Amino acid sequence: MIIGAHVIITSKNAEADRAFLRDLTLPSVPMPDGFTIYGLPPSEVAIHPSDKNDVHEFYLMCDDVDATIAQ
Repeated sequence: MIIGAHVIITSKNAEADRAFLRDLTLPSVPMPDGFTIYGLPPSEVAIHPSDKNDVHEFYLMCDDVDATIAQ
């Protein structure tokens, strides 16, 4: 069963977009590389800097891959 998602948004102005999420006071986890992952229970979103917009990644999360594939 799918239990959540991890979304990565690329942005030409990542700091402004990160500030937007930070100002929402979402639960967050700082990462060693300087990124912060913001919780959107049961999902999460991260913003990565980029020289272009509209390049995104979408991951589905599950607690048992084999059972989810069988489903």
